[in-house]
Amino acid sequence: MDFRRIEWLFLVAFIAIDIFLFAAFQRDTTSQTDTASSRTADSDTTIVKEMRADNITFKTPSKQSSEGYYISTTNSATRIKASLTSLTDQTVRYADGLITSTFKTPITNVDTQHPNKVMDTVVSNSALILNGADYQYNAQLSSRNTVVYTQRVADGQIYSRFGQLRFSLTNDGAVTGYTQGYLADVTTLREKTETISERKALIGLYQYNQIQNNTKVVWTKLAYTRYFTLKNSSVYIPTWVIAVKATSGNNAGVLQLKHVNAFTGTILTSDSNVKTVSGTTTSS
Repeated sequence: MDFRRIEWLFLVAFIAIDIFLFAAFQRDTTSQTDTASSRTADSDTTIVKEMRADNITFKTPSKQSSEGYYISTTNSATRIKASLTSLTDQTVRYADGLITSTFKTPITNVDTQHPNKVMDTVVSNSALILNGADYQYNAQLSSRNTVVYTQRVADGQIYSRFGQLRFSLTNDGAVTGYTQGYLADVTTLREKTETISERKALIGLYQYNQIQNNTKVVWTKLAYTRYFTLKNSSVYIPTWVIAVKATSGNNAGVLQLKHVNAFTGTILTSDSNVKTVSGTTTSS
């Protein structure tokens, strides 16, 4: 008997069985994954229908995930304080991470509906605003009496007062002063990481009772907010910022900002952002 030939036959048979079992395992795993994904999608669809049944109005949210960074900034105020002497025509002070300024000569003739037409020039004037080129006008966060510019970092914007310019605007179109937070030495801590989708964030808020019945979702934005602070630095993460307002009751018409960690989906109950913005706002 040719034992070597028998050995080869056993080896071939063994390999064939392995291939068969591996293929069967892959089919089973794929089937389970597809089933789980299908169940999750069905569950999400059901929840979205429940939200609409509870008179929560919103545009159809995106199912697509995105990407973002963990970013860090320094908390040192030395350079900021040293730069304050270059500012003119204003009384300025620095405390608790913010510049607070009052213009000696108010800026007038600011269109309350389109304030950026005048304020873009102010922000870009280095004698009036520090590092103004790093900010852009933000209609979402602005209201009739507050004009907001957000700092641009990495691949997004800062939706936290420590990275914003906030101008005080009177009803007759005069800007009297501002507060400014500026994030210095912004660096990314790791490669981009996948975030949850807009729909997942919205569903998460609803499931944790952060969106009540008779509510309108005015806009949503994937932006950066402060996650935690150390002695000499702070860390910011991608956050789904979702603006909602009640359509009935005592708080009807008041815009509230909700925050969802875009990496984990957890609700952020505290943040450096102003939580409530009153007045007219622009929907995304």
